[in-house]
Amino acid sequence: MHKDLYALLLIGGQSQRMGRDKSMLDYHGLPQWQYNVALFEGLVKKIFISVRQGQAIAYPNTIEDHYEGLGPFGALLTAMETYPETAFLVFATDIPFLSKDNIKMLIRERDPQKKATALQGANKDYPEPLACIWEPSMLEELKKSFDQKIYRTIPLLLNNDIKVLIIDDKEIQNINTFEEYLTCKKKN
Repeated sequence: MHKDLYALLLIGGQSQRMGRDKSMLDYHGLPQWQYNVALFEGLVKKIFISVRQGQAIAYPNTIEDHYEGLGPFGALLTAMETYPETAFLVFATDIPFLSKDNIKMLIRERDPQKKATALQGANKDYPEPLACIWEPSMLEELKKSFDQKIYRTIPLLLNNDIKVLIIDDKEIQNINTFEEYLTCKKKN
């Protein structure tokens, strides 16, 4: 377990494209948020779930997003402002097939001297900000981006000194619509 690393599971989105709460979908025999918590247990010091304002979930460690409407950017900024000396392994609930082995590899290959260490699908053009370890040194970059009203995480990774780890595209696949979910359920 890495004492200086927390996990931040993002479940506070509106799930508009999905039409239902992505964190409650069942890919592995239980709601995805519970599966994600189990996936990270023993790998990080503490696991937090990022929730939107007013969202309730039966889990003791939540961080309520202070930046309504900014999506993952706001959730990450809130967490890093709350724990400014801590790195966060940020993970989205709509990436259901990432293996524990690849999470362990991300943690093992982490470079704290960089601003982030991110996973990237072999055929993607950019690192995945929602399967990424964000170092405390990235907080200043997040604040600058916020001040400039740029609320996107991918440009932050592309414009800073980060480490990228390439993995199979299927493991880093985002499932955003109910049709995609049903297709995945049929294949698995």
